Amino acid sequence: MFVSLISLVVAVDHGHTMERLVAANSWPFLSYGAGTNTVNGIPRIHMHLSSTGVGPAKIESAELTWKGVAYGSDQDFLKACCGFDPAAGTPFDSDLLPHQVLRAGEQIEFLGFTQSADPTVFAALQRAILSRDLQLNICYCSIFDDCWKADLTLLSLKPDQVQACVQPKLPFDQGILSGNR
Repeated sequence: MFVSLISLVVAVDHGHTMERLVAANSWPFLSYGAGTNTVNGIPRIHMHLSSTGVGPAKIESAELTWKGVAYGSDQDFLKACCGFDPAAGTPFDSDLLPHQVLRAGEQIEFLGFTQSADPTVFAALQRAILSRDLQLNICYCSIFDDCWKADLTLLSLKPDQVQACVQPKLPFDQGILSGNR
């Protein structure tokens, strides 16, 4: 009976260890990146998310704020931070953030802007991408529905673990999911 009891304790402990090992081997982690690169002599700003953990990250919600105000689209953010005029027809690259899955090692650019499109907006955006006035609040989950939320612009290695992701009042979804086109 004593041997059976010891075997049971060892089996339960082994089960917990295996559970932690599986969770560690599927841990997602998202990070924010921004910078300027030059392609064919044209400077370009890029803002992106990278999945730098070991498992896929299910992006459940995204909120982009500038000076404490949330913006639902790149265009609205560019107007607020950088004096962008949407009527001018200035091109920029954007990509939707929420409700995507990023595999480990994958990256998604959510805003790209070239200097030739508008030098004044470019200069303002260059200052904004690393400003403390910018916040990118992302809530994401693992394949086991363990979830984390963080302002990725803080570049912290410790996102807050949450029970579930809650949609912000104004999600950064380009107006597609929230119906604000």
